[in-house]
Amino acid sequence: MNSSSLPKIIFLDTVDSTNTFIARRLQTDIIPNGYCVAADYQRAGRGQAGNVWESASGQNLLFSVLLHTQHFPLDRQFLLSKVVSVAIHKFLADRGIDTKIKYPNDILYGNKKLAGILIENRIAGKQMTFSIVGVGLNINQTEFVENKATAISIRQITNRTYDTKTLLAELRKEIVTLVADFDIKKADTYRKPYLDHLFRTDGYYRYEAAGEIFEARAVDVGDDGILRLVTKSGDERQFYFKQVKFIL
Repeated sequence: MNSSSLPKIIFLDTVDSTNTFIARRLQTDIIPNGYCVAADYQRAGRGQAGNVWESASGQNLLFSVLLHTQHFPLDRQFLLSKVVSVAIHKFLADRGIDTKIKYPNDILYGNKKLAGILIENRIAGKQMTFSIVGVGLNINQTEFVENKATAISIRQITNRTYDTKTLLAELRKEIVTLVADFDIKKADTYRKPYLDHLFRTDGYYRYEAAGEIFEARAVDVGDDGILRLVTKSGDERQFYFKQVKFIL
């Protein structure tokens, strides 16, 4: 996909949330595929399940992109999360940064969070129509306050500073292209790299569910968003997001 064919990126100094900004526009306007809003600072930036995303003003990528997703099956919505996660992983790998995808769609460098994704789908009848994909990617920030022990930036990894607008244009194109090219008949094209780079498939690690701590290895994530873990004794356990906690 040619970058020149995509809508111009809207840059804001501050906003409550870029996802919310696009959602408000959808109430009154017809928005083209690839429409993107970025902000230097989000007053109420959100992560999965309402978690707050910490970001110093102007130092990172905070953006949302509207995607036309009618070609994704409604009963397998998590395929979109896989495609977006794979797109971000590829974007970073092309720049020499080796990451893992932590279920459901965080991007980790080592055990530290480099990026997070929040996807909000719009459904009409029995069909997906639009999806708002929000991304927070730590670029140039070198000090984290609330998430000091768990967050990391590209600058901390590479010891280089980056032009955030250039990276945004390139990452937006990567995401829009992979999502537009998605074909359910070729879904393994995305399932395989998602699983290949899934966090904690290489051994047994500690998890907590319903007050119980146990060790298991991640073996798969279904298109319905169910995480499959296998314990050392061979028992398989399945969880939806927020039913299980990763003990890092």
